[in-house]
Amino acid sequence: MMFRRALACLATIATGTLVALGAQAGTIVPPGKMPTAAREAFPLIAVKKNVETRETAPEGTKTPSGKADNGEVLFGVQDVGFLVDRDVIAVGAEIGKFDRVRVRVLKNDIFITELQVVFEDGTTETLLSDARINENRKTAWIPLEHKGFIKEFRLIYRSRPDFKGQARVEIFGEYAPGWLGPDGEGRKYNDGWVLLGTDTAGSIGFDRVTIPVGANEGGFKKVKVAVKDRDITMTKLSVVYEDGKADTLEKRRTRIPAGEAYGPVELNQNTSIKEINAVWRSRAIATSKRTRAYATVQVWAHH
Repeated sequence: MMFRRALACLATIATGTLVALGAQAGTIVPPGKMPTAAREAFPLIAVKKNVETRETAPEGTKTPSGKADNGEVLFGVQDVGFLVDRDVIAVGAEIGKFDRVRVRVLKNDIFITELQVVFEDGTTETLLSDARINENRKTAWIPLEHKGFIKEFRLIYRSRPDFKGQARVEIFGEYAPGWLGPDGEGRKYNDGWVLLGTDTAGSIGFDRVTIPVGANEGGFKKVKVAVKDRDITMTKLSVVYEDGKADTLEKRRTRIPAGEAYGPVELNQNTSIKEINAVWRSRAIATSKRTRAYATVQVWAHH
């Protein structure tokens, strides 16, 4: 009996504390609404629920893990398991401003309790809430209410515990109109460098990579390849323009250490870029610090 009374007292105190906090903010929180109260304590813009998901294959994409196929920019990849229930996918300062994002899940089903995007100005927007995404499916595009720079994505999930092990979660974004243009906002940041696309380089054999580039007006004068997480070996790099012509920028075997970049390399044409073609792989024996089993490879361009 005394134990039950103690629990009742603790519950009363907790409820009273929440009500008092709500009163200070101009909102009285009724009993039984603790999750909602906690969520409203953050500067959330909107909660998107019941976002459609669709299979990867019927959309005409056979791109393997870490490959974008519609001019999308890959923000990051996270392999999620069973020992933790939350992860952070860091985007990086001033990568770009985006209109919408989508999530793709590979290797295993996943139940996303909550997916939040955190902007550089501190604004937080909840993109998914209580959403199940089966393996090899991607969500429909999720529009962003806020148009600022993205700092990170926060993921709270439950992975399906079966023999397949981990699930792989990828988050893609689509640039706001005009970001990649010669007079666009993108050239005001990163010393004028804009990110054209991202890839994850596997370590078993060389990947033949095609990175479609989002809508752009051209005018790029040079490109560079930046590498994170693990060293890579690159044996080809070329740029394909909208008219079908291509610049072969590298065809020698080249090692690029993690944390460094290849280039910049001058371009021969001053026109819109359709795609980037490359051949590379993560190095099995890396001299630099290895934080992942695969490298993250970014292709940047400068007007």
